[in-house]
Amino acid sequence: MTQANEPITKLSISTKEWPPYQMESNGKQTGYAIEALACVMNRLKQDYQVIFLPWGRAQKGVEIGTYDGFFAASHNDKRDVYAVQSNTFIEQNWNFYLLKDSKISSSLSEIKATAVFASRQHSNTAHWLHEHKFILAHQTDSVDQLIKLLVHKRIDAIMENSLIFQTAVERAGLDMNKFKKIHNKSKPLGVYFGKVFLEKHPEFITDFNQQTSACSYNQQ
Repeated sequence: MTQANEPITKLSISTKEWPPYQMESNGKQTGYAIEALACVMNRLKQDYQVIFLPWGRAQKGVEIGTYDGFFAASHNDKRDVYAVQSNTFIEQNWNFYLLKDSKISSSLSEIKATAVFASRQHSNTAHWLHEHKFILAHQTDSVDQLIKLLVHKRIDAIMENSLIFQTAVERAGLDMNKFKKIHNKSKPLGVYFGKVFLEKHPEFITDFNQQTSACSYNQQ
């Protein structure tokens, strides 16, 4: 039987490429979430590594105990089954995006009733749209593909993190003026620590949560 609170040599945190929150290039990891996590781990004096994977594998690896946690992640009930979310210390806003010339109004009820959406596979935005019975017709690997679908009018709308969307629009060489933005909700991000890991280290998440307020990133 594993002894509770045995020493943690090195934490393994899985993630996916998600500019501007977490990126990896030439072995260098950068981004708002990378910096926020580093701040907490430095305050805890805890050694750790961040492993970049496809998002589905990053989460599944925590569920089966291959990795200790995944981030940056917002809350949903499916994740709660096998992991526990830390304090949310990285802010994000979810907005609806339609083309500026869309005939669909900014009314939430009309967007829900008529707009055809696409979303990123395994994302919490896809989970939310499905759970709230929006018309979700496509799922893709990246926000870049979502924007292509929207620009070519194969879908009517995207619901996406505002920083993620803006960064992808710039990457595509487009202008934000091309889109109509309707705020939906704030959905802050944290680290989900696997229950397999927390069974061995039950006090870790309390220690982690005590440091998050000093390391929080607030999205403008």
